[in-house]
Amino acid sequence: MTILFLDANADTRGPRSEALRQQAEWTVHSVASVSEARSWISRADNLDLLITEAIPAASGETGFNLRDAVLGRYPQAKVLFTTRYDLTGFESQIAGWPVLLDAPYTEAKLVTKAQAALKMPPPPQCVELPPFLAPGTMLGNYQVQDRLTQETESETYRAIQVTVQRPVAMVLLRPDLLSQPEAVQGFKERERLKASISHPRIAPLYEAGSVNGLIFYTRELPRGRNLEEMQAANEHLSEKKIAEMLFGVAEAMQYAVERGYHHRRLYARDIYLDAENQASIVNIFRPASSRPRVAQEEVAALLELVQPLASEGKARGLLATLADGGHDWSGLLEALDDVRDAMRERSIMRRIEAEEGSSASRRPTPWWVWAAAAAALAAVFGLGNLVGTATPSGTTMMEQEMVAIPAGPFIYQKKQTRNLPAFWISKHEVTIGQYNEFLKALEQSATPASFDHPDQPKSKSGHAPAKWTDTYAAAKAGATYNGQPMSLNTPVTQVDWWDAYAFAKWKGQRLPTEEEWEKAARGELGLPFPWGSKINKEAANLGDDYDANGKGGGKDGYNLWAPVDRKSLDVSPYGVCDMAGNVSEWTASEMTGAPWPSHPDYPDLRVPVVRGGHFALKTSQDLLTSRFFAESAMETSLARGFRTASDQAPSAGK
Repeated sequence: MTILFLDANADTRGPRSEALRQQAEWTVHSVASVSEARSWISRADNLDLLITEAIPAASGETGFNLRDAVLGRYPQAKVLFTTRYDLTGFESQIAGWPVLLDAPYTEAKLVTKAQAALKMPPPPQCVELPPFLAPGTMLGNYQVQDRLTQETESETYRAIQVTVQRPVAMVLLRPDLLSQPEAVQGFKERERLKASISHPRIAPLYEAGSVNGLIFYTRELPRGRNLEEMQAANEHLSEKKIAEMLFGVAEAMQYAVERGYHHRRLYARDIYLDAENQASIVNIFRPASSRPRVAQEEVAALLELVQPLASEGKARGLLATLADGGHDWSGLLEALDDVRDAMRERSIMRRIEAEEGSSASRRPTPWWVWAAAAAALAAVFGLGNLVGTATPSGTTMMEQEMVAIPAGPFIYQKKQTRNLPAFWISKHEVTIGQYNEFLKALEQSATPASFDHPDQPKSKSGHAPAKWTDTYAAAKAGATYNGQPMSLNTPVTQVDWWDAYAFAKWKGQRLPTEEEWEKAARGELGLPFPWGSKINKEAANLGDDYDANGKGGGKDGYNLWAPVDRKSLDVSPYGVCDMAGNVSEWTASEMTGAPWPSHPDYPDLRVPVVRGGHFALKTSQDLLTSRFFAESAMETSLARGFRTASDQAPSAGK
């Protein structure tokens, strides 16, 4: 006899499996999850008995789903459900198979139940009956096409509402239950509750009817295909599509749950994606049962359910990060809103970079050259600033200023208490003018490589950012870039981590650690924003006013980066500027030289961490605590720069 045993509890799985193995001629395979069980049955030649938890903890699939998969492959197999929950209301899913209550049960009780299950005939409920309504049958205004599902109390058909040629799902109370008042009453109660829910992502109930003594209701047949169909076709979804799909599901579930609606667990067949990747769900809401749903468990189950559809490392990493959060529906919705903002930010960066490349191909001669020439002519003839693109004040470079951060404890991340010795950190982000001084020094140095990090790739030569000659000349001329003003005091961007490290070493300094960066930004009390505890969307140069189609820059006047010498409220308790916005910043790991942390999507890959918001990122409570993992130390961005730190007070000249 071959037995497949699923027990999600690691402490009980071993002893129970061993008790089953003690029986003569029993071969037992034990697993911890439905997905692991599915993997086993796809390879196995035979199975006589499935013993499975009906509702495994934190599982997107149930033992009922697994039972269906087993019987589809091994029609003669028997099933024994175990459960730690009250299964009232799950009678249709149990379908007559025996159930062993885990209170907990003893190993001897498990063996006895297994022996009995092996001897019992298949229950009549699990035998698929022919559809009560044949294809083509008319029921009022509806013509039946085919049966979708069969349950203990009802059958669901695909049908057409003939008068408007609309496809619908028709749910029919089984005719043999019409004589049972409690069955009719329960069907009507579910009908009324479903009709009371109105949300664009929840399939609405259209009509309740009774024709020729048959009781039914019709609901929307969601657009697109459900996840079960997609899994069967071995399709996969990208990180972006999974984030959008989960956001839609969380939005619908949060709407219903906060209004007090009860529901059954979501299955893959309940979630639909249309051609625009917009998600909707079947109306799974019903009168309250004896087992209340725990939102955190339901969210964890949803995330596990989606895992087989994750196409690559980023998608799997997203699901793992969300699972680690232990969210309820509201928390999941908020987390996904942040994820979608981050994806929007990446999209903006790609569009800006694409526009830059396109503009360069259209203009062989950088237009700031013409602006500078016009400004020079204007000066010669005393005509003033004729072109409006030259900004003479932009030619004055700010010197680096360091701010002392005192020793002592401070609040780090989510209410952790840390302690740091005193250090100094640059008041502003490193500017184009300051970075040019570094590049000039390298040109004049006999040993420019002496500033490089020991692990810098040999393939990397030099530290000039992409299109540096054009960028610096435009900044020096006080011209504009992508319609935005440039100056020598604009933050330097498109520098990778190796560039930032080399600059800091040249200055006799280093990059700030994450702890130092966060203390300098939040103060010792761990403020959510540099300026205090309240959101102020006008305080920092962030993406709340980003104009994807224009060049204006909204209320603060900047669509991209802003010069560091402007007036701003983005100032920390220590006087450090632009920690919440403008450009995000490279950081170092621990000062001891410990390696970078592991990338959450690729655990074997260690990468540096980026901190702080920037001009394309919206305001959120996590601006100063979010950790952004680069794809590699070679990664660059138009929205990323850096600042430096030191253990020593600054000396004159540097």
